Amino acid sequence: MKRTISVVALLLAMCLMLAGCNKNKDNSVPDGYQLASSDAADYLFYVPENWIVDSSTLYTSAYVSAGDASSVSVTAYGLERESTTVADWWKGYQSQFTSAFSDYEAVSEKEIKMGGVDGMQYTYTATMADVQYNFVCSAVIRGNYVYYMLYTSTPTYFENHLQELDGIISNFNFK
Repeated sequence: MKRTISVVALLLAMCLMLAGCNKNKDNSVPDGYQLASSDAADYLFYVPENWIVDSSTLYTSAYVSAGDASSVSVTAYGLERESTTVADWWKGYQSQFTSAFSDYEAVSEKEIKMGGVDGMQYTYTATMADVQYNFVCSAVIRGNYVYYMLYTSTPTYFENHLQELDGIISNFNFK
């Protein structure tokens, strides 16, 4: 009987230990992911390990492959006043976006958490140079900055990476 209790206690301890492995509380790289953000960034941005990190741009980004250019990027943008809401920022972003892209169409919006901060996620479509794109913009405000993660894809690949996007968002952390 004593041996059975010990085995059950050991199995329970192992289950609890394994259940915490994906939580990334200590800023370690989550299983199946790679770090895409630079040391200079004040956030940790992880992407699936089979994605290609693009360090040639001014912002943090990664894409799936040469054949599937679906991508995710993170940008931190300084705000003029700390009391700005994500909704206020979105109105300005949306205005600038629609001046460059045609056929803008809002699809959905919902509340999210990114890095433990409440924010919003906007899904929309637009056309540029006769190519249609699907977008998911997830944004939070922390301090005097808006942090937004932009997933961009063509309609052909858009649905294929939404689950990965959820993982990328859930593993995003602030330092």
